[in-house]
Amino acid sequence: MIRYTFNTILLICTAGLLGTTTPLFAQVGFPPPPPKVSPAAGVIDMHVHPDPDVFGRSLTDIELAMIAKRKGMLGFVIKNHVVTTADRAALVMQQVPGIEVWGGIVLNKSVGGVNPSAVEWMHRMSGGRGKVVWLPTFDSDKHVKTLVDKNKSGLVVTANGNVTPEMEEVLKIIARENLILATGHVSAEEIMVVVKRAKELGVNNILITHGLTNIPGLSMEQAKQVAAMGAKIEICYLQFMTGPDAQYKWMTHWEKVDANTVAKAVKEIGAEHLVLSTDLGQQGMMTPPDGVENEIAAVKAAGVSQSDIDTMMKKNPAKLLGLKY
Repeated sequence: MIRYTFNTILLICTAGLLGTTTPLFAQVGFPPPPPKVSPAAGVIDMHVHPDPDVFGRSLTDIELAMIAKRKGMLGFVIKNHVVTTADRAALVMQQVPGIEVWGGIVLNKSVGGVNPSAVEWMHRMSGGRGKVVWLPTFDSDKHVKTLVDKNKSGLVVTANGNVTPEMEEVLKIIARENLILATGHVSAEEIMVVVKRAKELGVNNILITHGLTNIPGLSMEQAKQVAAMGAKIEICYLQFMTGPDAQYKWMTHWEKVDANTVAKAVKEIGAEHLVLSTDLGQQGMMTPPDGVENEIAAVKAAGVSQSDIDTMMKKNPAKLLGLKY
């Protein structure tokens, strides 16, 4: 004997009246179904922080590669503040075929600061995946004075309106090997000097690391100036979630830069001069590929076209990395 509860009978009757046998609660309280093709397909994320690391990270290089491949991403760039990542990138590609992975070096004190020798060894690493040279990040004078102690000092890359001798040598290596100069956490004033000298020395690929945040703190006018010199301005999804009301305390010290900022930058600077990345990988945060999907949705909602999104997340990263798009 089949027994029905009152709620089951009510559901069957109601569904019959509506001419459907689909349970009415099927979409209520559940996330949307996965898209047939991920919005992240074909994207290159120029800024991710997987494990191993000295900071808490949510997933390893290989785990990230597997997720990115499943979503159809073209690739990503591994950034680490204390060690080089060219070797890690090569190993990931051996373990997860079908995804492009690049690495580089951040010129913090752990590698000798603004150290031309460290850059030389990085780009020679077997596998040929060492592509990006970031200027100092948490050891930079701008970062130290902004987030640590305004009375303390950190690494600088310019002096008296010129790049330092060490910075000059690093720029020459970047130009010779056609690497990417990424500006890390140095100040806006340093960026203006470094970009100008980099162009004079023949550097073709320049990325202003999360340029519109409080570190480095580029004004829109300064962003336009470096874009006119050929640099790309990076805007990261992590900064969509920072600010005084952020989820974690460490995020509250960073100014919020969101999809409306992207929309404004597209209008004032132009999508051809912008790169959207995630800067994700931190413990407790979403995976970088999920961040890519969320970033695309947010930027679209702010009125940015799919064509401009493709330029900022596919075409421009590919150009920086020397790929055809």
